[in-house]
Amino acid sequence: MARCAFCDADFETGPGDVLLVCPYCGTAQTIEGAKFKNHYMIRVHFAQHEAQAVLLDWLSKQLGVPEDLAAKARFVEYKQVWYPFWVSRVDAHTEYHGLGRDATFHDPWPQYPGAYKRFSYFWKPESGKFIRRYEIKTPGIEDIDEDIKNFPIPTRANEYFSHSHAEEYDGVVLHSKVSEEQAKEFARKKAYENQTALILQEVDKIERRDDNIDVGETFLIHIPVWELTYRYGNSKYRASVSASTGYVIESKYPRSMAFRAMGIVSGLLFLGIGGALIAMANGYLGPQQLMGFGNLTGGILFILGLVLFYKGVSRKEAKEKV
Repeated sequence: MARCAFCDADFETGPGDVLLVCPYCGTAQTIEGAKFKNHYMIRVHFAQHEAQAVLLDWLSKQLGVPEDLAAKARFVEYKQVWYPFWVSRVDAHTEYHGLGRDATFHDPWPQYPGAYKRFSYFWKPESGKFIRRYEIKTPGIEDIDEDIKNFPIPTRANEYFSHSHAEEYDGVVLHSKVSEEQAKEFARKKAYENQTALILQEVDKIERRDDNIDVGETFLIHIPVWELTYRYGNSKYRASVSASTGYVIESKYPRSMAFRAMGIVSGLLFLGIGGALIAMANGYLGPQQLMGFGNLTGGILFILGLVLFYKGVSRKEAKEKV
């Protein structure tokens, strides 16, 4: 339990919470009772029934979904959860010196212009700089679903947090277990990693670098997500839909029996053909023949067979494409 430093109300907290939101007055505050001003939210634009309609419409368009899913699906549970994220705006300036691999070509083929018999690699010194501005988000809780963690947040549409707005939808506002300083440190490390990736696109070895990473404005933002559960047949399926944009973050859904059967049969067929081609190419099935062609084509068919077989036997977890 914690006591609000501003309205004196008692409210529940969890282990590890470091930034609290009072459910009575809506004030964001540290565990020590200091008020936190940079607290924002994305407003709800999709009510429960609208989120359910968006989900059913999206599900009806997925490959292999039963044709009667939208008509027979029944929602049995729903909850609006407000997830905390820290957002940091970072300016990164990096100058680097390194070595890049280049090649020298020797002995051209007379009958093939532009083709060479031999080539050799050598190291070439390279240098440059990258100036980038990042907006890096840090989840305020550790055990957040990976898909919710990675879905885009429209931060330009933010406004100051209003607990009464969350209460309109019986929203559950989660406290942050990450402090502002921890979020800034994470943003600094992430910006450093991003700069490193840019450098390694230009050089193979980094010999020296000079980084100036400035973590600027950092604020806490709460994002509303509808956590929905629907029943189809004898099974239940869960889904997450953004309450602010209607974006289907993730959803599990059933496959029709016809689709599953087609996937299993097609997968087994391709697996058999691909395996036979590979065996023939390596002399395990008859005389060795079609070595390069057999291995390549057989490998492609074998992988395609695995994918089709997996689609046939699994309940795929689907995500909407951005």
